[in-house]
Amino acid sequence: MEEIIDFLRYKMTIEEIMGISIIKVVGKLNSPVDKTINEIKEYFSTTEYTPIFDTEGKHHIVKFGVFKKVKGKQKYWLNIVLFIATLLSTILVGAFNAGGDPFKNLLDFFLGIPFSLSIMAILTCHELGHYFVSKRAGMITSLPYFIPAPFHFFGTFGAVIRMKSIVPSRRTLLRVGVAGPIAGFVVALPLAVIGIALSEIGPAPGGIEYLKLGDSLLFSMLAKIFHPEIPGGYDLFLHPIAFAAWIGFLVTSINLIPVGQLDGGHISYSLFLKKRKYSYIPILGILVGLCLLWPGWILWVVLAFFLARRDPTVQDCITPLTIKEKLLAIIALVILIITFIPIPITFA
Repeated sequence: MEEIIDFLRYKMTIEEIMGISIIKVVGKLNSPVDKTINEIKEYFSTTEYTPIFDTEGKHHIVKFGVFKKVKGKQKYWLNIVLFIATLLSTILVGAFNAGGDPFKNLLDFFLGIPFSLSIMAILTCHELGHYFVSKRAGMITSLPYFIPAPFHFFGTFGAVIRMKSIVPSRRTLLRVGVAGPIAGFVVALPLAVIGIALSEIGPAPGGIEYLKLGDSLLFSMLAKIFHPEIPGGYDLFLHPIAFAAWIGFLVTSINLIPVGQLDGGHISYSLFLKKRKYSYIPILGILVGLCLLWPGWILWVVLAFFLARRDPTVQDCITPLTIKEKLLAIIALVILIITFIPIPITFA
């Protein structure tokens, strides 16, 4: 204990984090701060305690407590089963979307393969982006858990990974947060180009309602490049690969909304830390306004309200971001702007 006090002009209190009693020391870390943080980490690495670094006004805070040890061993059978189930559900849904009926003709399953492989590639690369960056930072992270949805016209509710250990720093949080959307976007973009090029213009169904997909800035621009003129009474009918890319853009943009435990929430927390709370009301206001355009945003208003109340646990919130990390955040913002779809689905 004496060694840690050498680093601080201190005031000590006790508080709780995640149900664990934490010793909180408030003071001023010796300069250079990053070196002092590394020294404190090294000191506690030989003990059962984990230090957490933060700021409070003009003071530095060091919290340390005994957190439950996280096991890195994982049973992969569930990941494999869910991956196969989601692959099959997206093939099934893709076949129905393409006009087939695999229950009447087994060969119609092949109609769903272009959609399935495309959407699975986007989701897999998105989650593996998170996975590899977090593993490189020494975090204990699960492989993706895919969520099948054979009754839904997307065929899946996406995929998630579990980050089981404390995030080492705000730098790591930002890198992990942007890795997924950027990786998914890099895959979705060429698929959008290929899919839109393969899409066809045809007469809009007359006398009946049909599902019409909204456009993001990027998707609309690509559509105009490959199909500059669409006559009145006609519409662009997306190829299954283009539909998968459209879903990929939608998922990417929703994940980048800067609230709570979404990827965008992690990015905004790494940028602004506790000051992020001042963005909650404007973001909720925007989402409420979007509900006037599309009622489906009501779900995200509710989720945003509850998700925004939770901050990630980050070990080092003191060491500042580098220019490279700030550039990554700008790239993520650009991706959000060009892939966001204000009215995802309407009936024409």
